[in-house]
Formats: sequence, C-alpha cells, structure tokens
Amino acid sequence: MAPLGYLLIFGLTFLVVGAAVVLAWLFLDRRPGDESEPSPHILQADALSAIGLLALVLERVKLGERLKKMIQEANLGWSAGRVILLTLTTFALTFAVLLRTSFVPWWAALIVAAGAGSAPIVRIRQKRAQRLAAVEAQLPEALDFISRALVAGHSLPMSLELLADEIGQPMASELRKTVDEYNLGLSMEQALMNLSERVPSVDIQFFASAIVTQSRTGGNLHDLLENLAETIRERATLKGQVQALTANGRMTAIVLSALPFVLAGAMMMVNPDFFMVLVRNPTGKTLLFLAFIAQVAAFFVIRKIADIRI
Repeated sequence: MAPLGYLLIFGLTFLVVGAAVVLAWLFLDRRPGDESEPSPHILQADALSAIGLLALVLERVKLGERLKKMIQEANLGWSAGRVILLTLTTFALTFAVLLRTSFVPWWAALIVAAGAGSAPIVRIRQKRAQRLAAVEAQLPEALDFISRALVAGHSLPMSLELLADEIGQPMASELRKTVDEYNLGLSMEQALMNLSERVPSVDIQFFASAIVTQSRTGGNLHDLLENLAETIRERATLKGQVQALTANGRMTAIVLSALPFVLAGAMMMVNPDFFMVLVRNPTGKTLLFLAFIAQVAAFFVIRKIADIRI
C-alpha cells in the first residue's frame, strides 16, 4: 500500500475513534433540565439500571454501587447501567474499527479501545472533581455566613436554611437536602453526617465533625466556625502554592508522553517505509508494545510524584 493510503487509513481511524469518544463525552454531559436547580426529591430511586437483568447483575457486584455513588457525587442524572452500556458500546465499536485496519495490531487496537471506552468514566470523575472543588471553594464563605447568623440569634438549622437560600450552587442544593432531612425527622448530627457522605470532601468532613463534636461537648460554635473557615482558607492557599510548584512536573509528564507519538507521526509523513518496518516486523511490533507500556507507566509515575496531597 502506498504511504498516502496508510496516512488515509490512519486519519480515518483517528476520526472514528475521536468521534466515538466525543459522542460518549457529550452523551454523558447531557442532563435534563437546568443543572443549577436542586432536585426537590430527597428520596430517589435506587435502581442501578432501567434494564432489570443488568440491574440484577450490578446489585451483586460492588462495581455497580461504587459507580452509582460516583455518579451521584458528580450530580449527574445517570444510572450505573447506562454508563456501563455506553462504555462497552464505545469499546466494542472502537475495537471493531481498529481491527479492520491492516497496520494496527490487535493489542494496540485493544489498548486504544480500552482508552476510548473509559471516556465515560473519565468524564464522570472530571465532573465529580469539579463539583467537589466548587463546594470546597464555597465552604469558607458558608462558614462565615453561619457564624454571623448564630451571632444574630438564629439557630443552627435556621442558619443552614438561610444559607441554602442565599449561597449559589452546588452548595445550595446540598444544604437544602440537609435541611430537608432535618425537617423530616433526622437529627442534625445525622443530617450533617449524610452531607459528608454525599460530598466526600475533607473540608466538609471537618465541618460536619466540628459541629457534631461541639453539640456533644459544648463550646462556642461561633468561634469554632470562624477558626475552621480560617483553617480551610489557609489549606486552599497552600494547595494553590503546591499546584504552582508542581506544574512543571505535570507538564513534563504530558510533553514526554506526547513526544513519541508526535515523532512517530512525523516519521510516517517524512519516510513511511522507515517507520513501517516496526509495524510489519513481529519483533518491531513487540518493541512498540513494550515501548507503549513503558510510556504509560512513566506517565503515571511522574503524575504520582507531582500529585502532592494537602
């Protein structure tokens, strides 16, 4: 086959795989209604999937519950079964398309298909991280509001209700659920513990634990919340400084990971026969496979080194 033919097949394969990933990404991002509007229903359906058989299978494995919890933390109106079906469909389509090409070995097709199939999970994790970061950014302001409301003579439940009406999303919807649970008969301690479970943030856990401890041991809740707000602000400042200092390491991981693929594409354009020796020769395919595994491992090692938790 002429070099132009290889480039054409490579380009079409890239477009098909990219389209599958983008469609999965957009399909996951769709939500009925306005995202900023909190749900009026506290009790929601526990079904893992609308398909009975799939729901039965997911109920028997921990993966279904973990995925469901992740989706809820991302505030996406999805079922675990829907995400799994989308993941499997994207994987199967990508793998089938790549197998039809003559120059992509089966192991490379399998790896690329696995990456494309993981796009829905990656999207959920991204939305979850964005939402948790937004809640953490709002928390110091929320603590100051509660502290001022307590000084003004309001009770803690009333302060939370006022805060839910004043603060923006996503904190407002979570506080509204907490207030509704309290109004429906739960103790404030249990409602706050439920909040820390719905929003798995260290700062939210500090907030819930501080109020629960104060309600049991006594003390000045106003001063406690002020000190907690100051501590959270200092943690946020330190986290920003650490991210700035480790930005070079994260960028290095991206550049070093992308460089081999850029060089491979340039070699195919300049001298295709030189590069195709690796693709056609069994030893070359083995070397490419080992190089790819080493590249992926190096990427995650560098990211792990640069990921300093505060």
